[in-house]
Amino acid sequence: MAKFSASDAAFSGFRLVRENPRTILVWGLLMTVVATLYTVVSIHFFGPQMEAFSTYMATTDGEPDPQAMAKAAEGLGPAMLWAVPYSLVLSGVVLSAVNRLVLRRGDQGFFHLGLGMVELRQIAVGVLTYATLMGVLFTGALLSGFLGAMGGPAGALLALFSFVGAVSAMIFLAIRLSFASAVTFDSGKITFFRTMALTKGCFWPLFGAYVLAMVMCVIVVLLLMTIVSAVAMIASGDFSVAGRLMQADTSSLKAYFSPIGIVQSLFSGVLSVLTNLIIFAPAPTVYKELRDREASAAMAPSGW
Repeated sequence: MAKFSASDAAFSGFRLVRENPRTILVWGLLMTVVATLYTVVSIHFFGPQMEAFSTYMATTDGEPDPQAMAKAAEGLGPAMLWAVPYSLVLSGVVLSAVNRLVLRRGDQGFFHLGLGMVELRQIAVGVLTYATLMGVLFTGALLSGFLGAMGGPAGALLALFSFVGAVSAMIFLAIRLSFASAVTFDSGKITFFRTMALTKGCFWPLFGAYVLAMVMCVIVVLLLMTIVSAVAMIASGDFSVAGRLMQADTSSLKAYFSPIGIVQSLFSGVLSVLTNLIIFAPAPTVYKELRDREASAAMAPSGW
């Protein structure tokens, strides 16, 4: 497998922002609108339950009591179910848009956005990835619990090794399967386990690229939060405003559509687009670089 620059891949999201400022701006505005509509619907139908849970968490000192927290969250079940299709559709649209921006620059459409079979395939790949990784982690947790129940130092040590092994296996699979989204988009067919052949021999460079991208994502978030907080404090003279900007007030529609709430929504929309680009751009970028060096038949496995 051809080599690539891990640092170049890690910074691919920043390059996309620099090369496509109008597209990123439109994405940020649309993300803000969609997130606002989702929040409005959630407040309308589940406002009291959300407020009760938020109040409990805000007034809890120290470690929350599991039973009391479960009671406070018992009315949030429908809200959580409502969040699942929203998250799936949003992730499918975002992943498709990033893949389109990297792999098919000419396929612009409406600022590289779409809603169709391409997005459905991305949702399917996302569900498969999540189920696989959580399955590995859950199996490791069960084995760790079983070994820990044996008691004694040997049981505790085996349980620790089992859990660490499960986490390591999950990270390994996440990196080896990281091309699944790009390959599925590029081939037009859901391709999952067979994409591991494309990442063979590239584990450590990919690991370095993804870790560096996550570090840069954290730096960008902290930097933007610092700038926005400083501007808010200077403009208002109220140090508490900065804290309220970091989390929208969803206790009621009136509180949510306050000036602070509107600014917070805009900030969250822009931040969401930037973090998604930084995190998701490296995989299709590396795949494109390797694909362009290899024969198309070798770089586009079909089926599972």
